[in-house]
Amino acid sequence: MLAAPLVGWAQSRAEALLQFEGVPARYQASYAPGAVARGAKELLDPDDAAIAGKALKALDAAATRAFNAKASVAAIQQEVASAGNGAPAPSPELRAAVARFAKLRTDYLAMSEAGRAEFFNRERARPADPARTELLERMAVGDVRDIDFSSQLLMSAVVKQLARGNGAQLSGLPDSTLDMALDTLWSRGVTSTRPRNLMIVAREFEKQITQALIAALTDADVAVLLAWRNEPQTAAEREALVGTYRAEVKGSGGVALRTLVRGWPKS
Repeated sequence: MLAAPLVGWAQSRAEALLQFEGVPARYQASYAPGAVARGAKELLDPDDAAIAGKALKALDAAATRAFNAKASVAAIQQEVASAGNGAPAPSPELRAAVARFAKLRTDYLAMSEAGRAEFFNRERARPADPARTELLERMAVGDVRDIDFSSQLLMSAVVKQLARGNGAQLSGLPDSTLDMALDTLWSRGVTSTRPRNLMIVAREFEKQITQALIAALTDADVAVLLAWRNEPQTAAEREALVGTYRAEVKGSGGVALRTLVRGWPKS
């Protein structure tokens, strides 16, 4: 009965995939008002964080206007639907399995820190299961975590420059050059050693949490979900999800950063 509202939500393949991957909740958590500045602050060194209050406040205001969770999730869903056109609609059994997995994820996030640790350690201690391992490999959780991390890293890099008084280096650029610089920062940001290592850790931890959640599913649910994720259209659907998620995050982040830089005092 608890899963019934969720079952009703995922009527199409695209809806089911977004619910299965947790995309709406992820986007809301990462890009809702306050979340962008909070994520940028987490990646600042203590010295920079101590002087970045004004820049973080300005980033929060710009990001609140730039990011639109409803529009971005709708765009992702539309691209996934196009990629899966012609594939069979999800069966009631599949929708129920997706709903149970989504509820499991929601329940995990609602636990206390001690409760999450107990759940994680218990489920990760189960013997390796080939079906569950394969199901995790079919998911996009690692890739979308990379996207979120790259976005946070770019935001923190710009905030750091503004906080240190180097904003003129960015504010003096024409729009096209500024956009190119931001794109370069996005691409280059994860190649230096410390950010790269942080990203690898974040990606791996995300996958391990998902693995623990999958371990808690029944064998029947795993079999239904794996059969769905092994259908011919699923590779294109996954690619569409990751690609559109990246485009939405980069696009909205670019608008937020351009707004931030253009509104920053010149002196």
